[in-house]
Amino acid sequence: MKKSILITFFIIFSFSLFAQDNVFVLVDISTSIKQHELEDAQQLVKDLLSGNTINTNKFKVDNTLPNYTVKTGNKIMIMPFGDKTTIMNYIPLINTINSQADVNNYINLYFPVRPHDPWTYISLAKARLAEIAKRNNINDYRLIIVSDNTSDAYGGHPNYSLFEQQLVDGYNTSNNPVTENPGIRIKLLSNNAFSVFVQSVNVSSYKPPSISNAQSIDSISAPLKIELTSYKGGTTQKPIIVNKNSFPLTWFCKSAPTNAKYKISISPIDNSEEKSQILHAQNSPYNIPNIADGRWRITISSDNSSFNASSDSTTIEVKNGSSLWILWVLLVPVLGGGGYWYWKKTQNDKLKKLNALSNSGSFSTGSTINTNSDNSGYF
Repeated sequence: MKKSILITFFIIFSFSLFAQDNVFVLVDISTSIKQHELEDAQQLVKDLLSGNTINTNKFKVDNTLPNYTVKTGNKIMIMPFGDKTTIMNYIPLINTINSQADVNNYINLYFPVRPHDPWTYISLAKARLAEIAKRNNINDYRLIIVSDNTSDAYGGHPNYSLFEQQLVDGYNTSNNPVTENPGIRIKLLSNNAFSVFVQSVNVSSYKPPSISNAQSIDSISAPLKIELTSYKGGTTQKPIIVNKNSFPLTWFCKSAPTNAKYKISISPIDNSEEKSQILHAQNSPYNIPNIADGRWRITISSDNSSFNASSDSTTIEVKNGSSLWILWVLLVPVLGGGGYWYWKKTQNDKLKKLNALSNSGSFSTGSTINTNSDNSGYF
């Protein structure tokens, strides 16, 4: 009896662990990975979080996958990792899901597919991720690790800064525990070392190191705040209406560097025919180029290499072309009526001229017009 109760408890407990609301994705961008492998992994993550069938021609799953579908209100973040600078300079961009389209749009925009780092600091990446979660009041999350490494293998500690060392040494210790539950590994058939590992993580008892104890680390200091000043506050349910396809976007970031560079992400919502685009700007305003009618999510963030700042986003709905048909409906009868009036006036003018000619000397009273086909009367 006790055994059956324990088994039932374990099943319920295991299910709850896989029912995490928030998803954090770590993507390895070290050069030991090929671009097409990251592209395949990007599609795999989309399928996992959308509840779609996994492509078994490319990936192998040894176990039955739980339902990982992301729901409305869940949070998602994708963080690239490789070298220490890539990990520590990452500016958290945690997005709240409003619709299933948000998941694919976010993954399209922020899932890196171009490897360029020579090293893979996976221990530092996991500790940094836990630190980001705690500072954003997130205690549990589903962790997806895309990598060809399972652990650091450097034969000792790398040349960590004080804060980096504190992050790694203080992650998941007896005095500072992190619960990492057993997960499921999905392997790429063409490269058995490359996999997508999914597990649930709880950091409710974890305390990240204090930033004040660290050496000077600009990337960890409190970031500046970017605030949109035009089309601010739009949501998927209540987008800001924009009646033109091209428009200026304005924002403000107090204390930003003079040469601050910004990244503008524009992604369609519920419109698979349109593509996401990323624009780069220096200072505000920036004229958004011609975009199609429909709903769009716009996010303004800092260029990571320029300065550290939090982002701001909004949702707009472009309706410029949607009212053109009304204009055409009004113009067609006007143009048609105008054309008929012009044609009628032309005909009347011709008739007036003929009447005038008939009353002139050439066709005066008493003159006759010979309608006889016999031309002999002229000789």
